[in-house]
Amino acid sequence: MSEIDTSKSPMTPEQQKAYQARQKQRAVIMAGILIFLVILFYLITFVKIGSSL
Repeated sequence: MSEIDTSKSPMTPEQQKAYQARQKQRAVIMAGILIFLVILFYLITFVKIGSSL
């Protein structure tokens, strides 16, 4: 397991806000990718089922 580095000072409020903004941006990007994949799989399934009829 990793140990906590106590030599670093805690984040300033500005750094904390920037860190949280990056986390939110990553979360939005990941949600977009997930939605894209769900739609892509749905469309592929729909096309495959439609072509077999």
